[in-house]
Amino acid sequence: MHNYFMDEWRGLLALEALRDHGTVTLAAEVLRLSPSAVSQQLKRLEHGTGRTLTVQTGRTLTLTPAAYALLEAALPHARALSEQLRPPSTSGTSPTGHVRVAAFTTALRAGVLAGVADLRRAHPGLMCTLVEADPDRAHEYLVRGTVDVAVVHHWHGQPRPVHPELTHTPVAADVADIVCRDDDPLMTSAPFEELASRDWISTGPGTICHDWLCHLFAHAGHRPTIATHLTDFAQHVDAVTAGLGIALVPRLGRPDLPDGVAAIPHPSAPKRMLATATRTNQATDPAIATVRDHLGEILASGTHDRPDN
Repeated sequence: MHNYFMDEWRGLLALEALRDHGTVTLAAEVLRLSPSAVSQQLKRLEHGTGRTLTVQTGRTLTLTPAAYALLEAALPHARALSEQLRPPSTSGTSPTGHVRVAAFTTALRAGVLAGVADLRRAHPGLMCTLVEADPDRAHEYLVRGTVDVAVVHHWHGQPRPVHPELTHTPVAADVADIVCRDDDPLMTSAPFEELASRDWISTGPGTICHDWLCHLFAHAGHRPTIATHLTDFAQHVDAVTAGLGIALVPRLGRPDLPDGVAAIPHPSAPKRMLATATRTNQATDPAIATVRDHLGEILASGTHDRPDN
């Protein structure tokens, strides 16, 4: 019975991912499976339910009305049953079980990697695995049941994504400073309006940090000139050092600055609000709570006032 349910549950997750992302390839990426594995799960679900759930439309699969009806009727109950079938996470006083973590790049470097290693050493019965994911993707993994703890952030003043089934635990505020060369006119003074015309280094379009940088200037009626797109904030510092522009870098993600480069406070002191997130119905699970709390403590200790170094 348990194995049968898990097969059907995986099929429902595959069908949901196909609905939300439109292609088997993208669904596989979200589920961290191969496209062929997703296709097999969909076929097994069709066989098990006796319904035609997808039809070929050109080169893509399209959900049938029966598929939409199945997701609406079965998915909430399947999620609830899946949680009940999880093995107990405690044995004696030390937490045990498998806890899956998703965290964004900066958090990984700033303490999550070391924190997961700490947990494995301190709790031999606790299996803690890790995947890198930006906050939007981490929330998605959490909602789908792909991970159990997510380390996320959103910029202060911007609405946080609403996920009624998730519980967020605030960790710390991560202030961002302008990083520039120490011979830059910004080191003396520069009106905020002039910053928009400078060459900026930012993360890619559609990322939270890119959108926030644009939001800062849009609020004042300007649009920043983003000349360089780099994923990692450490690379932003390298780009500033090379003379490619200036960057808005959160302190948590900032490496030690090399000679010739400085960090100065931004006029509006923008900050990211760091948090851990879990599914609400598992927030008190001992293993999950142990992982969540330890990672939160590590990240909180890594956010401190250091406008320059």
